[in-house]
Amino acid sequence: MSQFNQFIKEICSEEKVYILTSDEGFAISYSEEFEYEDGSNLEIICFWSNTDLAEKAKQNQWANHKIDTIDLRTFLEEWLFGMIEEVSLVGINFDETSKGEEDSPFDVILGIIHELKTINSTLKLDHFKDFDDVKSLTLELKESYNQ
Repeated sequence: MSQFNQFIKEICSEEKVYILTSDEGFAISYSEEFEYEDGSNLEIICFWSNTDLAEKAKQNQWANHKIDTIDLRTFLEEWLFGMIEEVSLVGINFDETSKGEEDSPFDVILGIIHELKTINSTLKLDHFKDFDDVKSLTLELKESYNQ
């Protein structure tokens, strides 16, 4: 199973995501693949699907961070859509060397919606009427960003 699929399955079944925080902010990294128009590397905000993986990542630049949780609804409806606006990538289960999978917030949203529908989740949404509503908006936004 790919890192992406494992991440999606775990966060959907637990209905939470883990993030490392400190007084300076969140655990971030910079893309080795994608750049902003000015040539600088895209920012990645890192998330973990379980505490063990988050704990292993707490080394070097993230040694002073603590593990926090974000409920899945907030991650889906607020964080990921905010990251689309900010043009940030999602870092999935980065390791102690600050390496992991980089994905677009669009793909993470669509992966979450697919998994929630697959497991017949009853996750309540605050800003959308249902999972299809989230999917429709995501596909519309993705299309407009790709033009």
